Amino acid sequence: MVRLLLLGFFAAVFVFTAILWIGGEALDYYFIESDLIYKAEEKYIDDLSHYVEKRNIPATDTDSLSAWSRKKGVTRLMVSRKRVLLYDSAYPDTVIFGEAETVALHRFWPYFYTVSFADGEADVYIDADYKARYRLLLYVLDVVVSMSVWLLFFVLGIRKEVKYIQQLSRCVAKIEFGTLDSEIPVRGRDELASLAGGLNQMRLALVEKEKNEKQLKAAQDELVLGMAHDLRTPLTGLMSFLEIAKKQQAHSNCINYIEKAYAKSVQIRDLSNRLFEFFLIDTQQPLRLEDPEDAEYALGEYLSEFCGRLEADGFVVSIEQLHWEAVRIQICTDYMGRIIDNLASNLKRYADRTAPVELSAAYPSSCINIAIRNKFARPDQYVHGTGIGVKNIRSMMLQMNGRCRVDISPEYYSITLSFPVCQ
Repeated sequence: MVRLLLLGFFAAVFVFTAILWIGGEALDYYFIESDLIYKAEEKYIDDLSHYVEKRNIPATDTDSLSAWSRKKGVTRLMVSRKRVLLYDSAYPDTVIFGEAETVALHRFWPYFYTVSFADGEADVYIDADYKARYRLLLYVLDVVVSMSVWLLFFVLGIRKEVKYIQQLSRCVAKIEFGTLDSEIPVRGRDELASLAGGLNQMRLALVEKEKNEKQLKAAQDELVLGMAHDLRTPLTGLMSFLEIAKKQQAHSNCINYIEKAYAKSVQIRDLSNRLFEFFLIDTQQPLRLEDPEDAEYALGEYLSEFCGRLEADGFVVSIEQLHWEAVRIQICTDYMGRIIDNLASNLKRYADRTAPVELSAAYPSSCINIAIRNKFARPDQYVHGTGIGVKNIRSMMLQMNGRCRVDISPEYYSITLSFPVCQ
């Protein structure tokens, strides 16, 4: 807008100067070629003739001529005889009879009238500023035209920006009604372009948010459906064992079915706890990580506890490929405890106790990978269900700025935890 104002100002100045010069020349030409001046002077010439005749004033009586010119408000009064300037009201005290400059006479000679004075005839020029009204009209017209040019220049220049604002308004209206596939145009590098870029980024963020919400809803639907299936199986078994126990006559016969029903209840409790843990982790705010520390110190204690729990349940753990390097990482101690619990629970359920559980460490660029590999107790035992335990691990690793990757083959299962290295 400042640029438009400056350009419009310079254009208006140019137009004003051009009109002033051309109009001035045109008025001068008009005054010379037309009889406007003669007609305007006639009234003053007649009045001066009566004044001179009544008071018998000679052409050299400068005091009387000055008094008359002041009384009539005449701008300039010149008296000449034989092309010699006798009196000039513009310079009343500098005219020396017979030696005055004749430049003004040559310039205004076409407008001189002959007037009879007491000492003879003389030529008279009277200027009552009758050209001023025309020049004032020229100035007013010049100012109006120049301001109009300035305003028109600004309006035409801003019109494009207004159309762009209207276009942005239509795009915002589309976003308001949920149409997010229409890209917002970005033109130029001014404030409007910055606004358009911000709106476009907002649109892309809304598109991404909508996409994530759809994916989240699909994942939640899948999770709820899978959990309903997983809960339905032990719940059916629980109800069956309870029905059988109710039909037994002797108390001793009920014990076996009660124990089986209790085992199914524990299974249902574990599934519900995992589901609760998943939603708890997924809805928590970003957590504060511990201060950076050596990877061996940060993870060693948790992995030692993990190995001890597995060995207590009859597993063999191989740590030959687990080695530590001098790198620093950040973890959340609460999340690491939960991750170890989930890993141990999955291994106890699916792993083959006769095959070793292998732990290994790798150090690619800017991260440390801890991998846990085990053999299935039965081939193709792993079923792609809800995977609530792995989803918990993924959510917790993500909040610790890490990643979790699962690799499954017909006989082996491997999960890799990646922790970013602090620089």
